[in-house]
Amino acid sequence: MEKERISNIQLFLHLSGFLFGSTVILSPARGAKNDAWLAILLGGAGGVLLTWVYAALATLNPSKTLVDILREKFGNIAGSIISVLYIWYFIHLTSLVMRDFGEFICTATFPQTPMIVVIGLFAIVLVYVVNSGIEVMGRLGELLVPVIPIVIGIISLSLITTHDFTAFLPILENGMEPVITAAFSFISLPFGETVVFLMLFKHLNKTDKLKKIVIVTAIISVIMGVLVFFRDISVLGSDLVTRATFVPHLVSLLIPGLNVEPLVDINLLIGGGVKISVCIYAAARAVSQVAHIDDYRKLTGAITTFCVVLSLWEYENQIEMFNWAEKVWPYYSIPFQIIIPLLMLLLSLRSGKRKSTAS
Repeated sequence: MEKERISNIQLFLHLSGFLFGSTVILSPARGAKNDAWLAILLGGAGGVLLTWVYAALATLNPSKTLVDILREKFGNIAGSIISVLYIWYFIHLTSLVMRDFGEFICTATFPQTPMIVVIGLFAIVLVYVVNSGIEVMGRLGELLVPVIPIVIGIISLSLITTHDFTAFLPILENGMEPVITAAFSFISLPFGETVVFLMLFKHLNKTDKLKKIVIVTAIISVIMGVLVFFRDISVLGSDLVTRATFVPHLVSLLIPGLNVEPLVDINLLIGGGVKISVCIYAAARAVSQVAHIDDYRKLTGAITTFCVVLSLWEYENQIEMFNWAEKVWPYYSIPFQIIIPLLMLLLSLRSGKRKSTAS
């Protein structure tokens, strides 16, 4: 497992699928209404900077996972305690994404199917993928993730004759406060969640290009987010975009003479599958390091089962799910996504200066 490697393009595609993930379902910038495009740009700028922090941290600590870095910078005991907190964070994130996709599938596609069946079947497939190893995950991402922009392009081109390009006006009708709030949510979801890749970066076969890959991926995700927003708002109008539960699904229904609902489902399942599999891998790998278990695959089944149960238990309904994602999750994630990584980066920079001075 230590010798498993992924290529630059595989990391790029995996990061792209992860950033797409459940973002479209939850639409973290929707609180800014007409000005969501501005929130996406501002939040995207902060997200690019945050992902650069993770890449810089991995570059300064080559061949080390997040658990290794925590133990080295904070000491074995404190580092292990913080690692356990991160394990919880990865598990919690996995359960949230599972519930997001369970809600979507059971609402938009299979309304008569119990959610536990949808999430359970999805989880079984993903456990098999994660147990196959990081190289297989990389190859699957290489095969499936390119479908995402292709589907987005098909839907966008099919709707080109129904656009109202003034639907996002007037600009800043409600001031900057909603934009700033939505931008902060967009930084947290999805960019801050890429902290889980600190458990995967060590497997990159050419780490010299890690920062470039991460930054380019984040910028492309921001551009895609802006384009999708303008497509949706110009087709549906600002009022309907704000009130709609699953905007991509609603947009797909408006294509005349063409049923692309299955494509939307496939798109979201690919993004969600990438995101969940990365989180399961990160959680299992972190537990195996903290508990000194030689093979993370012994833990994936138990961790995934717990995530499935937690995903069914944590929300009462869709409204609660959306409120949690928009109002609670960004602040809940601050220690994991911002404070601790920045502390580790500062300590890594200081250690690097000491080594260069000693030499």
